[in-house]
Amino acid sequence: MYLHIGGSQMIDVRRLVALFKAHPSRASKSNPLIQYYKPYEYVGTCTERIRTYVVTEDAVYGSPLSLSTLVRRYEELFSVD
Repeated sequence: MYLHIGGSQMIDVRRLVALFKAHPSRASKSNPLIQYYKPYEYVGTCTERIRTYVVTEDAVYGSPLSLSTLVRRYEELFSVD
């Protein structure tokens, strides 16, 4: 299953490690996820503000979608109705 994280980017949920809310005042100062030593990719256009960091086994993505939206989409993948 794949999770849409913004723009045209989809990630395999089996490779998802964590979701972090981006702190608005710290986003321009430094990348708080430098400890993961993964390639960093912007999702969507460069003019959009990054709201959430998506950490996978392969990379760290900066998503313009809110954390609550991504969590809701993730939960919908596994909901049984």
